[in-house]
Amino acid sequence: MLNHLIVILESGAASFCCYNSNIYQSSDLISLESLREIIGYAIENNIFISFLYGESVLPQEYQEVIETVGHIKIMSVENIQSQENAVLILDTGKNQHHISRIKDSGINNIIIRIGTADLDSLNDTVGKLIGKFKRLNIILKDIDNWNESSFSSYQCQLEEIRLLVENEYRSGNFIEVNVLTDRLFLTNMNNCGAGCDHITLAPNDKFYLCPAFFYENSDNHIGSIDDAAKPGNNRLLELTYSPVCRNCDAYHCKRCIYLNQKFTAELNTPSSQQCIIAHIERDISRKFLVNISKALPLEDRITPIPEIDYRDPFTILTSRSLDRESREGHFAELLSKPLENIPLKQLLLQIYTIDPGILTKLKDMNYICLDLDDLYEKAMDPKRNMK
Repeated sequence: MLNHLIVILESGAASFCCYNSNIYQSSDLISLESLREIIGYAIENNIFISFLYGESVLPQEYQEVIETVGHIKIMSVENIQSQENAVLILDTGKNQHHISRIKDSGINNIIIRIGTADLDSLNDTVGKLIGKFKRLNIILKDIDNWNESSFSSYQCQLEEIRLLVENEYRSGNFIEVNVLTDRLFLTNMNNCGAGCDHITLAPNDKFYLCPAFFYENSDNHIGSIDDAAKPGNNRLLELTYSPVCRNCDAYHCKRCIYLNQKFTAELNTPSSQQCIIAHIERDISRKFLVNISKALPLEDRITPIPEIDYRDPFTILTSRSLDRESREGHFAELLSKPLENIPLKQLLLQIYTIDPGILTKLKDMNYICLDLDDLYEKAMDPKRNMK
C-alpha cells in the first residue's frame, strides 16, 4: 500500500541515496500548481511526504504550501538554513568540510554518501559526527566500481565504527547507525520499498519508482500526476517474488531495485555487490550485538544473529557440488539457530500472530495416515487394545 511520497522540488535536488543528481545544468522548480495538487492528494489519502531540496531558496508561497502537510525535509548540509528538523545530507569529498555547520544537538537525522575514493575516511567522518545525530544513514555510492579491495576497506572501517558505537551504548547513548544497528531489531526483511510503499514525483510532473529512475532516464516514468500512478506489475518488485531475498536474513539490506536493474537487468534480483555488502554489515552487527547485549534495554527480546559461512547466498545456490536438498538444508540449519532457545509455545504463538494459517499447514505436514482396518482389529481385540 502506498503510504509515502517523495517529491523532488527541483531537478537539481540533492541526492540522498546511491544515484547522482548533478546531471542537470539548470535546476527547474516543480510548478506551484503541481505542488498543491500532490499535497492535496497526500492529505486526502493520508500519505506522508519527503521533500527533496536543492540549492534554490524556495519562494514564500511554496514554503507555505509545504507546511500544510505532514512531511520531512531532506537537504544538503551545504545549503541548510534554519531547518532544525531537516534530514541532512553529507556528501564526502564534496561538502565534508561543512560538518562544523551541524549543531551538536543530537536531534539530527544525517545521511552520509560515500564512494570508493573516500572509504578510508568513513570512520573518521563518523567520529566527528558523534554527538550531532540520533540516527546516521551510511549510503554507498558507485558500488559498480567496488572490488575485493573495496569490500575489505569497508569492512575495516565498519569494525572501527563498531567500536565507536559500542562505547556510546555502554554510556547509555543509544544512537542508530543504519548499517550497524538496524539488523539488531529486525526479524523480517525491511528493505527500501521503492515502488511498493512509496513512489517519487519529479518536477516534470511524472511519477517514478524512485528518484534514481528519474535521473537515470526521465522517460522511464510510471505515469503522470493526473494518473495518481502506481506500478503496473508489483510482482516485479515485491519480496514474495524474490526467492533468494525472501529466504535471506540480512534483513536491513536496502535491496535497491535501481541497482538491481542496473546490474542484473531484473528489478527483483540483487547484484553480488549488494549481497556481499549487506552480509559484511550483517556480520559486524552480529559482533556488535554480542559485545553490547548486556547494555541493551529489553535484551531478552532481541533475537541473536547466527554466524554464517558465506557473504553471497548465490555462492551456495549455484554450487555444483551440492544438490538442491543439501543447499536448502545448509540455509535452514544456519538461519534456524536464533530459534533454538525459544520455547516452542512462544514460537508457535508468534507464528500464529503473523499468520494463523501457517499452523494449519504445519499440522498438515505432520499428518499421519491411519490404517483404519488395524484400528478396527485393535478395537475388537481386548488384548491388542491394551497395548
